[in-house]
Amino acid sequence: MANKVYFTNKSKLQPDIQKDAEEVFQSALEQLDFTESAAAAGAVNKWVAEQTEDMIKDVVDAKSLNSDTRLLLINAIYFQGFWETPFRTRATRDRPFHVDLNTQIKVPMMSMHDVHFRYKHSPELKAQFLQMDYKGRQASMVIVLPDEIEGLGAVLQQLAAGHDLMAELTDMKSTLLDVMVPKFKIETEIDLTQLLPEMGIKLIFDDRNSNINMLTSNEPLYVSKAVQKALIEVDEAGTKAVARTISQYRVACCRQRPNPPKKREFMADRPFLFLLKICQISTFIGIYRGREFAVPDVATDLTGLDNGLYR
Repeated sequence: MANKVYFTNKSKLQPDIQKDAEEVFQSALEQLDFTESAAAAGAVNKWVAEQTEDMIKDVVDAKSLNSDTRLLLINAIYFQGFWETPFRTRATRDRPFHVDLNTQIKVPMMSMHDVHFRYKHSPELKAQFLQMDYKGRQASMVIVLPDEIEGLGAVLQQLAAGHDLMAELTDMKSTLLDVMVPKFKIETEIDLTQLLPEMGIKLIFDDRNSNINMLTSNEPLYVSKAVQKALIEVDEAGTKAVARTISQYRVACCRQRPNPPKKREFMADRPFLFLLKICQISTFIGIYRGREFAVPDVATDLTGLDNGLYR
C-alpha cells in the first residue's frame, strides 16, 4: 500500500498538512508543474503502475491537468494471494452459468472435490457462504451465493436494509465440500464525484464554498475530479486485487474434522456477491454475473451493485 501527494510547484503545502501527510498517512510528497500536463500525467501514471505491478495504468489523463490544477491525492494498493488450497488448472472447464432464469452462458469454472472450507447456510438471507483462505491465512475470499438463480437482488436488499453481513461470518464451520466457482476478472472505474455526494459528502466539490485550505498561497481549493479504479482477478492459483484506496484484510482458520459430516455441494453457477477480506476488514466487495456481463455499476447501498467491483 502506498500514498502520495502531488502538489503544484507554484506553492507549498501548509506545514500541518505536510506533517499529517508524512506522519499520519505515511504519504510521499512531490511537486509537479501541472502546466506541463503530459509530463505530469506521465510521472503520476508511472508511479501508480510501479505500485500495482503494472495492473493499473493511465490513472491520470493529461487532458485533466492544467494551470488550475493544484493537488493530486493518490492511494494505491496491490494484493496478490495464493490459495491455501489451490485449484487444479486441468480441472477447469467451461460450464453453464445462469445469468437469470432465461439466460445461460458458458464460463470457465474451477472445481475441486472432497475439500474442507468454512461454510454455512443462512436461512435469513437464503444464501450459502463459502470462505476460501489464502496462504498464511491472513486473507480470505468469501462468496455469498443465493439459493435461487435470481435471488441476488433479495440478498442485496436485505443487506441494504441493515442485515449484518459480518455477523453471518462468525459461525461458519469447516465443512466437507465439492466446490465449483468461476475463474474471472473484473475491472471498474468509479466516478466519486457522483458517488460521494450520494453519501452526503458534497462541500468539497463546491468551487465557491469548499473550505479546503491546504496550500501556503491560501488559494481556495475544491475537488474537481475524483476517480477510483479497481481490479480483481481470480484464477486457480489465487487472486490479484488492485485499487487506488487505503485498505486492510481478514482471514479465518480452516481445520479438518477427523470425522467429516455429510458432504455438501457449493456450485457458484448463478450471480453472487464476493468479498476480499484482509485482517478482518472487507477490502473489496463485488458482484459476479457472468463473464460477458461484467459491466460496473456501483451504488453505496449495495442495491445498485451490478457486475462490478467496489473498494
